[in-house]
Amino acid sequence: MSWPGIPPSYHPSLHATDRLSLAFIATPASVIVQRWITFFARRGHEVSVLEGFGNEASADLDERIRLIRYDARGSVRLPIVSALHARRAVRGLLRELRPDVVHAHTVRPYGRQAAVAGYHPYVVSTWGSDLLLPVPGWRARFWQHRTLSQADLVTAVSPYMREAAIRGGAVAERVVEIQFGVDTGRYVPADLPPGSLRHIGLDDRPYVFSPRAVKPLYNHETILEAFARLGDGYQLVMSTRIAEPAYLERLNADMTRRGIRDRVRIVGDASEDDMLALYQGAAVVVSAPLSDSFPISLLEAMACGTPVVAGDLPSVRPVLEGLVPKSIVPTQDAKAMASALRRTLAMPPEERRTLGAALRDVVVETADYEANMLRMEGLYRELAARRS
Repeated sequence: MSWPGIPPSYHPSLHATDRLSLAFIATPASVIVQRWITFFARRGHEVSVLEGFGNEASADLDERIRLIRYDARGSVRLPIVSALHARRAVRGLLRELRPDVVHAHTVRPYGRQAAVAGYHPYVVSTWGSDLLLPVPGWRARFWQHRTLSQADLVTAVSPYMREAAIRGGAVAERVVEIQFGVDTGRYVPADLPPGSLRHIGLDDRPYVFSPRAVKPLYNHETILEAFARLGDGYQLVMSTRIAEPAYLERLNADMTRRGIRDRVRIVGDASEDDMLALYQGAAVVVSAPLSDSFPISLLEAMACGTPVVAGDLPSVRPVLEGLVPKSIVPTQDAKAMASALRRTLAMPPEERRTLGAALRDVVVETADYEANMLRMEGLYRELAARRS
């Protein structure tokens, strides 16, 4: 099996006494989760993933990973009854597995499953919206605080997310910055030959790439309004690998109303190779979510040396303001976004190359996939040692 972002040379190389038993509570449908858990399976650790909410796993899930299904809710849909049901179910599974470390990806709902089970040590990784969006109701607030405060380790991708985790209840000394990471050996600058992307509907005009999921959180309507101000010489590419149909329908109507439908390329089932080529060939990558941690899509673009225009979020500004201060724009300000896009599109080749190298250096130094996963392995070992 081959997951993009995982060095293909990774294979079991650990002595039996060095292997850990790792139990992840997470959705195996997520590429982020798949990349994370596959790394450790390929390292030779014993990896299980527990999923109780009916989320499907990819058919390509590494065969060394044990996928365990359970019912997180039970038949009686009352909060206290569901919590007790989940506690019995997850506790029973962990009692059988006896992992060295339990790791939940996202504070809710998966982190809560780790918390109710009461098994230690457990790790929680914050993703962004699981911590930044309003928490619905006092029960959810209670469980968020409990999940974070009882965790033996919490990971966050930026100082901003670290502070958000601490505000949410995490113990400051237990919160560390770990990136999900980018394979900087694969995501590299490249000059694509003309016509490289014609098979997915692009011609040779420069294009703006908006790689985020087509959901309201990612604010595509502002991007469309900004793009409409650029004129006819450019294309906009959107990826709909993850899309909410009703929102996509609204965006299609918006494109028609603005008269830009023929200049927007909607790419659905793009392969990972196509996605890499889209990053490498883009004149600029734009990302302006309403709320987010530092987006992996921006890191992937930066690793490819591609200029970016980004919404002004507290997690993004500290990273980009020293490099591209004029490319950080108010998230819903289409006029400012259009100006930043226009300025970037007009950038001279030498300036573009210099900026691209600086952007890539940031990713190599702070967000390299292999370096972050190996650091995480060390943290797992520390936790396992305390348990024993």
